[in-house]
Amino acid sequence: VDKKWSIIDQVIALDNFWNIGEIHYALDESLADLAEDCDYNFGNIAADLRRLFGDRVNRPHGCAAFVLKPALIGLELSLQLAKLAHEEFQISAVFSSSFDSGIGLAFTSILAAVSDRAPFSSKVKKYAHGVGTFGMLGGDTLSPSFESYVSKEGLVNVNSLSRALYGLSLNEMSDRLPVLDPASPKRESTISLNESDDYLAKTSTSTSGRDIAVSVSLPLPFSDAIASSRFTDLPQMSRWSPWLNSVTYLDSAGLTEWNLNVRGVKFSWRARSEILENPKGIKWESISGLKNRGFVEFEPTSDDSCVMKLKMSIIMPYVLVSLFQGMPSVVQEFLQNKLLKWSLEMFRDAVKADLALERGDIELGDALFGAVEGRANALEEALK
Repeated sequence: VDKKWSIIDQVIALDNFWNIGEIHYALDESLADLAEDCDYNFGNIAADLRRLFGDRVNRPHGCAAFVLKPALIGLELSLQLAKLAHEEFQISAVFSSSFDSGIGLAFTSILAAVSDRAPFSSKVKKYAHGVGTFGMLGGDTLSPSFESYVSKEGLVNVNSLSRALYGLSLNEMSDRLPVLDPASPKRESTISLNESDDYLAKTSTSTSGRDIAVSVSLPLPFSDAIASSRFTDLPQMSRWSPWLNSVTYLDSAGLTEWNLNVRGVKFSWRARSEILENPKGIKWESISGLKNRGFVEFEPTSDDSCVMKLKMSIIMPYVLVSLFQGMPSVVQEFLQNKLLKWSLEMFRDAVKADLALERGDIELGDALFGAVEGRANALEEALK
């Protein structure tokens, strides 16, 4: 379809064809185009789709399915659109691949199974999902390969696949998707505390398991000015946060793009940041993608030492809430005692190594970089 057409123009033309020939249609790349036009904001996407499909009495339509490609529109948005299609429009949702790796196909299959088992999909016609591109792969990043989980009849053993990836059966995973309203009321939080080797951490999580707030601190053996200047050089972030693929400046006003990859699942977001002067540090808030915000401050304790304090809040993606339903403590433990703790310690050691090399102490600098690399490798193994 000509990209100059809006989603409304496309559906009107397809419905005119359906009225003539009674041939139903499915929306595929049109949904990806709509997502891009709406900057992947679910509220705006849903508003356009409700105008088209929300009133079957006064405006009947011939749309049989939404074809959702997580590789194009993201895991969370795919689940949200599937629930919207099933629950409000009685339109089927078909999950499909875009020549993904075995890991991508595995996630697509799990999302499809979770969606099909949801209560609101019980009265909607089910179609086969599109994950057959594994036959075109010359090799596979998944071991055993994705193909090994597919029967001769073309059925995916999602129970075995989910156990291989998460140690969870499909029954142990969520049999329903979370509610779509991101502004659901906060409920009582659980608190987890950690204190070890001067590292302090506190985490609170809503009982929905989706909203997580974390506060951590770590003493640093260099000044607040040095700490702030090194930490706020955001493209260097992946040196001490190996779970990040990249951080890129998009303009001179503090707009950045962040990308991370966990077990083949990519998350990205854009954020606005602002440098702080008293105390020195930085604050940020995402404006698209993974929802998070927070700040880092460096409070001086002497001329050559300070305390690094980080506070941030994250709204977990729906896909992770679905997969870890009932286990928020697992996410808390990993976030505060591995991901953030190790990242802060790697930042401390990376800056110490830089300072050692700058003053000509090559032996100490190399040793510290070796410690950073070892911790980075340990964190990458933990992510696996």
